[in-house]
Amino acid sequence: MTAWEKEGAASVSVRVVGGDGGGTRLRLALADGAGRILARRTGPPGLVEAGKEDRAATRVVGELQALASQSGTALPVDALCVGLAGVGRPERARLVQTALVAAGVAGRVQVVTDAAVALRHAFGSRSGILLIAGTGSVALARDSSGAVRRVGGWGSLLGDDGSGYGLGLGGLRAALRGWEGRGPGTALSHELSQALGVPSPAGFLSWTEEAGKGMVAALAPLVVRMAQEGDEVARGLVEGAVAALVAHVEALMPDPDPGRAGQGSGATRHRPPVALAGGLLSTGGPLRDAILAILATRGFPVREGPVDAARGAVDLALESLPN
Repeated sequence: MTAWEKEGAASVSVRVVGGDGGGTRLRLALADGAGRILARRTGPPGLVEAGKEDRAATRVVGELQALASQSGTALPVDALCVGLAGVGRPERARLVQTALVAAGVAGRVQVVTDAAVALRHAFGSRSGILLIAGTGSVALARDSSGAVRRVGGWGSLLGDDGSGYGLGLGGLRAALRGWEGRGPGTALSHELSQALGVPSPAGFLSWTEEAGKGMVAALAPLVVRMAQEGDEVARGLVEGAVAALVAHVEALMPDPDPGRAGQGSGATRHRPPVALAGGLLSTGGPLRDAILAILATRGFPVREGPVDAARGAVDLALESLPN
């Protein structure tokens, strides 16, 4: 066996898993040591809620076991990197990581944010801005020195501006105001009543109390559809969401180049490439075209192609292995 064949055989024997979990689903990808994707699996939400870190880890373990079973792969794999929404606080990430290590599913375990693995796939180690709008919303930027900055990602109480959850909740609130006469009439009152199967405002309250973030976010396409059909209230909600998401990108703009001062604001600020991800912004997403149009008018180049966050997590898992 040649040296090349030995190296190839070794890479094939290595198994790593990368994961991307948000408020809607958890995606896992199994790869070999050369980074070739061997199998994928999509499961239930991967959002980590405060005080429920063990529960989130249990979901990851269950989906990983199912992926191993469907692909004929034995556990533990050599490395696991999973990016999860809700682990922006280091202590929360550590709790999930500790539970995954204790489960013995991988020789090496990393737990990072879902945005971090998406940024990795979008730009590798290059500079750029990643804007994510799905159940929640967040934006990350990597500059030429490799430093990463974040805006947004503050959750349902303090953030989620422009997100599916924000749009869905805004639609519910507007529907109630219109129903009671506290606000302008809107088709959202009837449409959401039909969609949820509730005949009265009291039913909205009962439904919302039982619904998770993903269920509320799933109402966003209905709000967008009502806006496209001419409902002024829905249109205002969508325009507000788009403006909030563009503000994420603008907030991550690099500082003006002092060496080019006096040449106009457009000349003094470099426009880094922007990648779009999440259910609202991915190809076919209900807000993608509106965001693209605004970014184009402001001179931002847009990275084409989908962002595969699970693929980014695979790359990070491979990097964690010893050379």
